[in-house]
Amino acid sequence: MSMISYDDALAIVLTHARQSATQKLPLLDALDKIAACDVQSLIQVPSFRNSAMDGFAVVSSQLDSASESNPITLEVTSAIAAGDDVATADAAKAVQIMTGAAVPEPYDAVIPVEMVAHVDSEVTFTKPPRQGDHIRHAGEDVALGQCILRKGERITPEIIMLLSAVGICEVEVMRLSRLHILSTGNEISDDYAVPLKGSQIYNSNAPYLLAAARQQSLEAQYEGIVRDEPALFEAKLTAITEPAIIISTGAVSKGVWDFIPDSLKKLGATIHFHRVNIRPGKPVLFATLPNGSYYFGLPGNPISAAIGFSFFVMPLVRALHCIAQPALLTAKLAGSFTKKGNFLQFLKAALAVDADGQLIADISEGQESFKISPMAANNAWVVLDGAKNQWSAGDTVVVIPYGEIIPNTRREAAVCQAA
Repeated sequence: MSMISYDDALAIVLTHARQSATQKLPLLDALDKIAACDVQSLIQVPSFRNSAMDGFAVVSSQLDSASESNPITLEVTSAIAAGDDVATADAAKAVQIMTGAAVPEPYDAVIPVEMVAHVDSEVTFTKPPRQGDHIRHAGEDVALGQCILRKGERITPEIIMLLSAVGICEVEVMRLSRLHILSTGNEISDDYAVPLKGSQIYNSNAPYLLAAARQQSLEAQYEGIVRDEPALFEAKLTAITEPAIIISTGAVSKGVWDFIPDSLKKLGATIHFHRVNIRPGKPVLFATLPNGSYYFGLPGNPISAAIGFSFFVMPLVRALHCIAQPALLTAKLAGSFTKKGNFLQFLKAALAVDADGQLIADISEGQESFKISPMAANNAWVVLDGAKNQWSAGDTVVVIPYGEIIPNTRREAAVCQAA
C-alpha cells in the first residue's frame, strides 16, 4: 500500500465517518455532551418588563423639571415585590419596586432607592430620569424563537443556565463513541511501582491516550497490553463486539514483529491507508472492521502516538458527533528552521503572545519522536507543509495549541528545587 499525503488521509477518515446515534438526557446529565440538534427558545427572556433595581417606578415625564433646587414629591401608592401580580398604576404617583418585580403600565422608568428621599408614603426626586432607566424589557436577553444551542455545540454550565432560563429540562445529545485503547509490545510494562527489568519500558502511550480522550469528555477503556503474538491481538479485537473507535500503539511499521496489518486482514478489516507522508508518525494505519468499528494503528513512539490521536483520531471524533473542525491558527516563527525532506512535519513548540498581541511560535529542541519532556514543556504543534524546506524568523506558520498560551514569554521547562 503506497504512502499518501496527510490531506488525502484525513479525507479518507472523514469520508468514512457516520453520524453517531442520539439520545435525550436530563439537562444536568447532558453536561459536556454534544448537542444533536439546534434548540430554539419557546419563550422570551425576560418574559415581562421588570425592574433592574430596588427603587421607585415612575412615569418619567412627571419628573422632567426635577432638580436640587426644584425637588418633586410624589405619593407612593404601593410596593411591588418580585413575583407579585400587578395592575395598571396611577401615572401621577409612584410605586416602590424591588429588583425583578414586574413594572406596571404606564411606568417607564425606575429610580434607584439611594437616589431619592423616601419618608412614609412620599418620595422626593431631585433629578429627572430617562425613559427606560433601570427597566429590563421583555425579550431583551432571549427572543422568542431564538436559537440558543447549535447542533455540534458542547453543552457547558453556561449553556445549561441558558436552557434552564427558557424552561428546557432535557436535551437531545450525541451518543459519544467509546474508545478502546490497547498497547502492543513485549517490552511494555504497566507495573509502574515495580522497577524495570532488562530492556523493559514503562507504558506512557496508554495513560496519555486515556487522559487525552477523557479531556475531550470521551469514554475511553483501557484494554491492556497485547504481547507480540497475533493470536492475542486478534482475540482482543474479536472481543470488542460493539462498534467503537479502537486505538493501538506499536506493531504497525515494517519490522518482523509488526503483525497488525496481517491480523486486521485476517479479521476481515478493510485497511484504507497505511503510511502517511508526515513526520513523526509515518506508519499510521486506518481501517474499518466488519462490525462497524474504526481502527487506528498508531506508531509506538510516544510523540507519534500523540500526533496520531490529535490529527487522525480527533478529526474522526468531531465528524462523528457533528462538531466543527477547529479553525487553523497562524503565528510568526521566533527563529529559522530547516525541514529535511518533502513531508508534512509536526514540531513541538512554545506558543506565546507578544506585547503587540501577535502569536509567536518558538520551535523547541528535542524534536525526536521518543522525547516526551519537550512536548510536556511546550504547548503547541507547528505544522510545516511538505513542499517547503526553509523557514526564516518572522515567517507565518500554522499552529495547533494543545496547552495554555503564555503571554509575552517563552515557556521554559520547570526546574524542581529542594526547599
